Amino acid sequence: MKTKFHLFICSTFILSIVLTNCTGKRKLQKGNYEQALERSINKLRKSPGNEKAAKTLDQAYNLNVKNRMEDVMRLKNSSDLFKWEKIIVHYERLNYLYDEINRCPACLKVIPDPNRYTTVLDEAKSNAAAVRYDLGIEQLKQKTLVSAQNAYRHFLQAKNYIVNYKDVDKQMQLAKDAGTLRVVMEHIPMHSRTMQISNEFFESKIQEYLLNMNYEFVRFYTPEEAQTYNIKPHQYIQCRFDDFMVGQVTIHEKEQDIIKDSVILKTETLPNKEKKNTYGTVKVTLHTFTKTLTSSGLLDMRIVDANSGAMISQNKLPGTFVWETRWGWFNGDERALNDDQKSYVKQREAYPPAPQQLFIEFTKPIYNQVVGKINSFYNPYRI
Repeated sequence: MKTKFHLFICSTFILSIVLTNCTGKRKLQKGNYEQALERSINKLRKSPGNEKAAKTLDQAYNLNVKNRMEDVMRLKNSSDLFKWEKIIVHYERLNYLYDEINRCPACLKVIPDPNRYTTVLDEAKSNAAAVRYDLGIEQLKQKTLVSAQNAYRHFLQAKNYIVNYKDVDKQMQLAKDAGTLRVVMEHIPMHSRTMQISNEFFESKIQEYLLNMNYEFVRFYTPEEAQTYNIKPHQYIQCRFDDFMVGQVTIHEKEQDIIKDSVILKTETLPNKEKKNTYGTVKVTLHTFTKTLTSSGLLDMRIVDANSGAMISQNKLPGTFVWETRWGWFNGDERALNDDQKSYVKQREAYPPAPQQLFIEFTKPIYNQVVGKINSFYNPYRI
């Protein structure tokens, strides 16, 4: 049995090697030189003496280099504006293979002198950076928000290829300044004749959110900041409460006559020390009260063009908060009450929150809607 088991293990191992080598060979035959290369390199790391993997590596590497260099020459002679970026991809892939082969001693025996494309890669990056830089300059000349944003993206790409290319940092800053949408969040007016309520908390929460929004091409200001720094806005965010009510009271009273049968009325101990229960019916009249204070409002949120006054976006955002207290009392035998009814009679009428707190509570769902709408509207201004 042991001999058969060992034969099975050995045959399985040999089969896996054969299949792996065949897979690499098939990839090569189908022209998938990249996959054939990766499979043969991995195989030679695990099994340095694998002749089939070595043969596949030799053929796949030379064919891969040949094909990529032909693509590079074709791209160089083309009119493709972004040809240097595509050439960079070829050179970086060839350099990756150079590193992989150098980390595999068995691979170096097959490819003893793999090519590394350092100078030509640097040249391609320099040419790609020049193309992006020039496109950025052209976009800046158009002097629109969108063109300035496009210019920033071109300069950023140029910087990715050559970190200190010309004055790219200066041009990026100019493009960002010119491409930034300036938005003033106006103060939210309050009109309440019957009670002193402040919306300062609600408005401050929105301003805090806007301050922390990480949008590259949008900058939000308070009216005071806009005045202090002489900011000319592109848009205004205007919020107004169409209507709101705070603490509308509703009291619900319920009276119940409750009868419960088979209740132990008394327990006696007989002369023989046995217990004897006397059962009967108990009655109670239960009075329960539920008091609710409903606070709600409707916020009109608009985004307005600062130059024309035209409304760009409008949303009606509702919010509601319900506060509740409950209590009760009874006449009769408490044993007729269930646990839930007993909890009622143990409670007392609670004092409601102050009007200011009720206002804050119903504006919380409105706040979530406000920041959601702002996020959705300004999301296109990310890089």
